[in-house]
Amino acid sequence: MGRRSTNNAVMICLFFLCQIMAPMALANDTDVPKAFVTSSTELEDLKSISIEPSYELSNGWFSPEYSAGEITLLYRDASVVPIDNWVEWTGQDALSGQYVITHEFPVPTEWKHQLSQQGIDCHSFMPPNGFNCHFNSVSIEELKELEVLGILQLDSVDKIRHGLAQSLTEKGEADIDLILSGHQLPEDVFEQQNIEIYSHSGRFASANTDILGVKWLASQGEIEWLEETPVSFFVNSVANTIINSDDIQDNLKMSGLDGSWNGLDGSGIIVTVADTGLDSGINDATMHPDFSDHIHDIYSWPEPQWRCTWNTPTDPGPCDDGAIDDHGHGTHVAGSVLGDGTVSSGSIVGIAQEALLHFHAFEQSGGLGGQPADLNDFFDSAVENGSRIHTNSWGSCDARPAGPGTPCNTYGLYSSNSMEIDFGARANEELIIMFANGNDAAHGGTVSLDTMLYEATAKNSISIGASENYRPAFGSASDNYSGMADFSGRGPTEDGRIKPDFVAPGTQILSTKSRSAGACGWGSFDSDYCYMGGTSMATPIAAGATALLLEHLIENEGVTNPTSSLVKAIFGASSHDMIGQYSSPTIGAGNPIPNMHEGNGLLNMFSAVQTSFFQGESVSTGDNSGWSFTLPATPHDLQIALAYIDPEATPGVTPYLVNDLDLAVKSPTGVWTSLNDDLNNLRVMNFSSPEAGTWEVHVNGTNIPTGPQFFSLAINHNVPLVNLTMDADLDGIEDSDDDCPITYGNSNTDRTGCPDTDGDGYSDPDPAGINGPVWTISDGADAFDLEPTQWADQDGDGFGDNSLGFQADACPVSPGTSTLDRFGCGDSDSDGYSDPDGGWFIANGADSCPSVSGSSSADRSGCPDDDSDGYSDPDPSGTNGPVWTVTDGADAFTGNATQWADGDSDTFGDNTSGTFGDSCVGVTGTSQRDRYGCIDTDGDEYSDPDPSGTNGPVWTIADGADAFASEPTQWADQDGDGYGDNPSGVNPDSCPSIHGTSNQLANFGCPDSDSDGYADSDDEFITDATQWIDADNDGYGDNPAGNNPDSCIGVQGFSSQDRFGCPDTDGDGYSDPDGGWTTGNGADLWPSDVTQWVDADGDTFGDNPLGTDGDICPGVMGSSYNDRNGCPDSDGDGYSDPDPTGANGPVWTAANGADAFPSDASIWADADGDGVDDASDDSCPDVAGTSSQDRLGCPDSDGDGYSDSDSAWGFNDGADVFPNDNSQWNDTDSDGYGDEPTGNLADSCPNVWGDSWQNNTLGCLDTDQDGWADIEDAQPNEPTQWSDVDGDGYGDNLAGVNPDACPGVLGNSTLGNRMGCLDDDGDGWDNLIDELPSTPTQWLDQDGDGYGDNATGIEADSCPGIAGTSTIDRYGCVDNDGDGVSNESDAFPDDPTRTQDSDNDGFDDLEDNCINTPGNSTNDRTGCPDTDGDGYSDVTMPSQGNTGWNLTDGADAFPLEDTQWADQDGDGYGDNPAGFQADDCPTEEGYSNIDLFGCPDGDNDGTSQGDDAFPNDATQWSDQDGDGYGDNQNGTTPDACPSVVGTSTIDRYGCPDEDSDGASDDNDLWLGDNTQWFDSDGDSFGDNENGTMGDSCPSEFGQSNQGTKHGCPDSDNDFWADIEDDFPSEISQWLDSDGDGWGDNQTAGAYKLDHWPSDPARNAGEATLTSDIAKITLDLAGGDWFTFTCTVTTEMVNAGIRIEWQPMTGIDADTTTQTLIFTPDSGGTQVVVFSGEAIQLGQYQLVLLAKEPGSDVAMDSITITLDVQDSRLETNTIDDQTDTINKLLKQPVIQAALGILILFALMGTLYVRGKANNTRRNKERREHAESVLKARISRQNSTPQNIRAEFGLNRQVPPPPPGFE
Repeated sequence: MGRRSTNNAVMICLFFLCQIMAPMALANDTDVPKAFVTSSTELEDLKSISIEPSYELSNGWFSPEYSAGEITLLYRDASVVPIDNWVEWTGQDALSGQYVITHEFPVPTEWKHQLSQQGIDCHSFMPPNGFNCHFNSVSIEELKELEVLGILQLDSVDKIRHGLAQSLTEKGEADIDLILSGHQLPEDVFEQQNIEIYSHSGRFASANTDILGVKWLASQGEIEWLEETPVSFFVNSVANTIINSDDIQDNLKMSGLDGSWNGLDGSGIIVTVADTGLDSGINDATMHPDFSDHIHDIYSWPEPQWRCTWNTPTDPGPCDDGAIDDHGHGTHVAGSVLGDGTVSSGSIVGIAQEALLHFHAFEQSGGLGGQPADLNDFFDSAVENGSRIHTNSWGSCDARPAGPGTPCNTYGLYSSNSMEIDFGARANEELIIMFANGNDAAHGGTVSLDTMLYEATAKNSISIGASENYRPAFGSASDNYSGMADFSGRGPTEDGRIKPDFVAPGTQILSTKSRSAGACGWGSFDSDYCYMGGTSMATPIAAGATALLLEHLIENEGVTNPTSSLVKAIFGASSHDMIGQYSSPTIGAGNPIPNMHEGNGLLNMFSAVQTSFFQGESVSTGDNSGWSFTLPATPHDLQIALAYIDPEATPGVTPYLVNDLDLAVKSPTGVWTSLNDDLNNLRVMNFSSPEAGTWEVHVNGTNIPTGPQFFSLAINHNVPLVNLTMDADLDGIEDSDDDCPITYGNSNTDRTGCPDTDGDGYSDPDPAGINGPVWTISDGADAFDLEPTQWADQDGDGFGDNSLGFQADACPVSPGTSTLDRFGCGDSDSDGYSDPDGGWFIANGADSCPSVSGSSSADRSGCPDDDSDGYSDPDPSGTNGPVWTVTDGADAFTGNATQWADGDSDTFGDNTSGTFGDSCVGVTGTSQRDRYGCIDTDGDEYSDPDPSGTNGPVWTIADGADAFASEPTQWADQDGDGYGDNPSGVNPDSCPSIHGTSNQLANFGCPDSDSDGYADSDDEFITDATQWIDADNDGYGDNPAGNNPDSCIGVQGFSSQDRFGCPDTDGDGYSDPDGGWTTGNGADLWPSDVTQWVDADGDTFGDNPLGTDGDICPGVMGSSYNDRNGCPDSDGDGYSDPDPTGANGPVWTAANGADAFPSDASIWADADGDGVDDASDDSCPDVAGTSSQDRLGCPDSDGDGYSDSDSAWGFNDGADVFPNDNSQWNDTDSDGYGDEPTGNLADSCPNVWGDSWQNNTLGCLDTDQDGWADIEDAQPNEPTQWSDVDGDGYGDNLAGVNPDACPGVLGNSTLGNRMGCLDDDGDGWDNLIDELPSTPTQWLDQDGDGYGDNATGIEADSCPGIAGTSTIDRYGCVDNDGDGVSNESDAFPDDPTRTQDSDNDGFDDLEDNCINTPGNSTNDRTGCPDTDGDGYSDVTMPSQGNTGWNLTDGADAFPLEDTQWADQDGDGYGDNPAGFQADDCPTEEGYSNIDLFGCPDGDNDGTSQGDDAFPNDATQWSDQDGDGYGDNQNGTTPDACPSVVGTSTIDRYGCPDEDSDGASDDNDLWLGDNTQWFDSDGDSFGDNENGTMGDSCPSEFGQSNQGTKHGCPDSDNDFWADIEDDFPSEISQWLDSDGDGWGDNQTAGAYKLDHWPSDPARNAGEATLTSDIAKITLDLAGGDWFTFTCTVTTEMVNAGIRIEWQPMTGIDADTTTQTLIFTPDSGGTQVVVFSGEAIQLGQYQLVLLAKEPGSDVAMDSITITLDVQDSRLETNTIDDQTDTINKLLKQPVIQAALGILILFALMGTLYVRGKANNTRRNKERREHAESVLKARISRQNSTPQNIRAEFGLNRQVPPPPPGFE
């Protein structure tokens, strides 16, 4: 009834809830949000130029919670108006103009095309899901049909780069770059008087304007972005090697990779260099020779007309100063790319020496004024001229406020230039655009991230950072080729992308020098070459390498149109991580790539040409494309790179990635690795130690709003990349080439792509044609499909034909069954040994008894061997083969398998480990007790010792040898004391097991500690060799000549000081006086006072200072007694005289208590020791002091009379300000300098605070803090200068600002870091360093030859670094022989009579043995090739007319090793002992190579015979720990612990095994316990069941520790194993002694507790159950809930009883079971309360049972009657007076009306009543819960731990096994 009322109440609640919510559902849910703006630095700056947010919803100024997403603009996240709200919020029902629209993410690739088809022109992608588009009256409904999600219009503040406002505020106007929303400028832009448009190309424009102009432009929809025009500026043979480009220039190395490949030199590739200029600027005779023959064109870019006035529209006039390189930067850059080394004879060259140069010179008037407004003009020109590379060693930033070389304001911005580069790269996909990263990372002594110039941030160019070159002679900037240059600009970009892309060497780069420029960069090499550094130098190195790669792709790989994305992908796959530097990953390349220092690593060109790749594939949004490739066994690291040319982004958003492609890679084992990156369009993944097998790489089109997106992919393995859509079986072989196209396979020899189980290249046989056509062994299938080293068997005998493979057939064309000496040959007697034949003899191992089967193998093969020891039986008659006797090697012990030879004929076999094995093989001997067959001199059957191992193994007495080799009655001496253990032998050892030397009293060989001959057991003084008897037992020996002899023998006494062993009454060690011994002899002066015994000075005070009246001055008579006893007291006042030196005793001063006034008996104390008696001392009576000026007797540290300050006396009181300086005491101005003018550091200005300290002027004012007082400082405001002796305005401090190099001379020089010196010729260089002081055009003559170094001056020195006298070919070059021609043109510059050297090898043709071949040999012959430069010429092969020159003539036996040349024994190791791998056995052929080189090595393991610990085992040679196990881990029984002696054998060999159980200590879980070692199931019980805590179930985890089975599963956690637990699933019982099914555990509440555990007939407990009521009458009119109580009575103690209420239909019991626990404290009676709810009317019998837990038998039961009635239904009679009403009620209409009324009334009543009933019932249940809480807790709410405790199972857990504590 109660539940029905609840349901009705719920229904009524729902009804009313609907009534309430109905009007809410009609409410308007489209409230317009409020606009708000969050303040930021950018907005505050724009306020300064009156540009502020619009606060319009259409511009996205509202909370994102109302938006349809956000657009991530550069400076804010703009909320997008949901398209459904656009009309209401903005009032616009159609769009005209420029708006951003969005789509659900990801954006379908086709969406942009659909928009275009509807006339909507979209350009810039607005991340993450929008485009900036132009509309011509497009309705909102149309946009909905195009799946537009939301709309946003850019605000003016969204279009302006941060910093432009500040620049306009400071300067009033600015040059700016514009990015257009489309291709059109605003219609009225040319009517704006304050805007001057400089240029317009596509979406890019430039202009000059002011604040008002910027404000107007930002308000125009045609404008998408505005920023200030940035300022542009300029930011090798060793480098060639560092990036491995020299390897790909090498024909030999390239043909080694592929026989059809040639070395690369850049041929056919045109490279455009955009830089300052090129040498003379004209391609004629004046051009640098390193370029002159491969210049494609030189183009000079003039300053644009809007920046400079041209003569005519086609004549730039003064705006173009030509392509001449008066800076030097461009010439150096071009030389690094493709200089051919003409001037240097090929020694100084660029990377791509034969590439063609197209030069863009754009330096004008000292700056980069020729830079076009749109960089695409650069790129288009390059493409039009056939160029494939455009390299740029320059960049820009907003400004360098502190001047050139100082930091920019901002770095890493994606600028309009960046956007132009990305546009150009996409428009010209086959043009590789490269930019330098910049040189701004190192400023202020640190290396900083985020230091990139703007152009390097472009996505589609390749940005290059600078690593270090390797020229260590130049210092730390070039000594680590695996580290970054500190200056190299670092990433990240503004939006977090990884930059640089790659790095190349950029320090000390040696390249071409412009002859039209002055001093060069980092220093000149000569007049034609110089050193420079920077990312400007690294970028051309990378550009040259790119030219080589393009040549390789076109010529070697046949890729006619390589794209920039392909080049970037190949570089990404082949670059390598650098080690780093500075011991810090935060400032170098120490982090793994990619990182913001080195980007994706250092270029590696040799790896680049070994990549596999593809280009031209594409994906759209949601697409997935996959490729597979197969890696061979043990592959090197795998590196995968994905690159694509991303659409240009607009600078006003972030991030700048438009199309998002992601990588996913699947390993052969099915492990996926994903690289999801929404920032970079170059993705690189690296896998260390990759698995062999088939890999998959997938490219996912995550979000491609502008597509489809084409991409390139490369891997650093030269294996095929197979498109998964063309490889059905995914085996990496396209179906058209796959012989088994539907079955995975890796065969590649007999057929391709078929199963090859053993991986040897030959496919498995397929006789049924399951995988393809029928294919058998006869077709070429693998005859051994499970053996990778064999595949063919032409004779069909089961042995493979591959001679190098497993069990190779030695007779491949004739079948055979031999297996022992060789495989597959004839074996007539089938014993495994092949029959001898013409090529295989008995000496080779053939069968010596071919007609008789035999197993012998040691002396001969295949003969009978009765005892199977390998040695054949003797055959003196030659029955089975040749005659064979013991002397030939036959078995001397037939029938004994352990012996076969007896070389010394002493009847003991030579096998020492066999039966009666001879321990001294080769020496006849008769010993047989300790060992067999060794020499036994005295014939007692024990062998003689052999400590040197002369006759066999080293054998000593410790091993069992005869300890008395010449005495037959003795042989053992177990204690080694020289006395034999045989008691019946000569001089038997009385203590045979203890070493001893005793020989007195017939006690031999026992311990004699003092070696006096008396055994310790007989000796009363076992540690004193001079005493052994003590008759009076006083501890002093009776031997008068011994130590401490007893002076009173026979009289016990213990004196020890004056004499030994005499009576000493007071026990002080001094004997009592007697008739023969008085105090004069030393007897005790005080025999009854233990503390005194002598008075040396006779002053009555004993000499023991600690004794009674002890004399403190025992050597001097004295009378003092107050401070100390017995010391001198001059004035007799009882206080001793001071003794500061301790002459009379301990040092004793007045501070210790001595008389401070020893001559005055009236005074004696001076506590502070200041010389004044304590009674009259003044200011500091407790502290000694000497002060006399400010106060008396106080401390004065420096002795100047002024006391030190203390807490009561400060500086103002007169205390000493300088307590440690006796020359100063006062400091008036408190500046730390004293006022006393004669004192130390006297204050020169005592009344003025100052800190000057120079020139001995101290304490005066020093404004510039340089230490010099202003009154003496020549430059008081410049801290680095203070003196100007000559008054020329330059300070005399050479380390200061503008130092005067000539401080004593008034001068005018300004250059060379020498200012203020005389400069007669006025060229700025002072006369002293002006080496030509009278010639203003010259000043430097570094070589001192009289010719100036200025190339544009008079008689310029052509060799400025070398003094020379040449005058004919050029000035100032070396001309050693004085013939006027410089040495470089003279073949023999030191000999005017010699000039001819045909082969240019430095040897005159008359002495040259190889006239036409250059060479450097000098020993065997002169001037011939000597590859290794050791003086010995290489071998010359004979040819027509030439007999040649070989090793016998003296040629070099090691032409590639300069430390070896001769090899007399011909074993490949040189005879020069100081050379490489010198032959340690030069006259004996040998091939050892580990310990010694070139010595005999019997087992061919590399170790020479003498050092080989295992000379007959080729797999082992070393045993450093000497434990018998070899150190080679791949050899026989390898030592797992090669440096530690060990005996382990179970888990591994040769490791320490402390407890000798066979398991090594590292793996032995129970060290120290040899009965346990492993625990297979990890349950802490050892696997050895019989060992300590043995596991009875070693393979099953278990925690049982009770009973007899430990370590076994224990399901109920009672620590009893299930296999012996009588109740395996019940935690509270485990034993059942009487077998009646009831447990022995007597704990209260235990399951089926057996109260009689030894009596199977009795078990259950007894209890009575009663109730307080027998019948319950319940009227539902008053409620349906009822309760009753039951009483349980029992005599049991510690027992549990369950009261169960049997369930029945119609009654809903609150609980049917309750448990009571009876304890001594609870008593024998307890009450429980039950309650329930009557569901139906009727009479019920409520049955309750009392049981023990676990028992099915009730101890007692009761029945309670429940009568359920409803008084509301009892009367059925109707009164007559109501008959009329009843008739009305029978009418259907009346019934319907009343029914409705009653329904509503009942619903309301039931709701109210139901709520009341719930309240009442909840209260009753809470009360009831309190009464049953105890019972429920007893089990239902207990944790297993609590239950265990209740059942008595909380026993201590057993301890862990040893080693697991």
